[in-house]
Amino acid sequence: QTRNLNEVERQLERTKLSLAALEDTVQEYQDLMKQKEFLQQKITAIQAILKDRTVWSEQLHQLATLTPENIWYKRVRVASRRFMEERPAINRRTGQPDIDPRTGQVKMARVSVDRPILEISGYAIDDETGMSSTASLATRTTEDEAFARLFTLFTSKIEDTEFSGFPVREFTFEYLIGS
Repeated sequence: QTRNLNEVERQLERTKLSLAALEDTVQEYQDLMKQKEFLQQKITAIQAILKDRTVWSEQLHQLATLTPENIWYKRVRVASRRFMEERPAINRRTGQPDIDPRTGQVKMARVSVDRPILEISGYAIDDETGMSSTASLATRTTEDEAFARLFTLFTSKIEDTEFSGFPVREFTFEYLIGS
């Protein structure tokens, strides 16, 4: 029995040594699994960013395609404007939407929010038929499905003026970006 016990102890010792030799591999596996999880979080974040990302080269190309020949751009830029919006009123104590006890409906509050806009401005001359090129640009940008999916015309300013001694129509169009 002593002999069997010695054999079992030797076998236990060999197993412990084998296990110790595998410890580095187990640690490396655990590190790789943590790195895999970290990289998956990065991929998810990148996909979320790309999903909502405006590809400006495509949008500017689309705008150029929609632009009549008699228009010259002075400025194309993304800016920010303050808008008033109706949003659910939040109870400061609970952090939950505030409910009107009489109606059971969520109370609404007007809040000021910044929204991105695309501002394009420039000069136009009437086309050969005497039609305003600014009206044509506004129509084209609002009726084009691809452009109108991302940009909604919400203000326009048009003024007759002169440019280098020639009569022109100066314009500024502002488009809401996104929904």
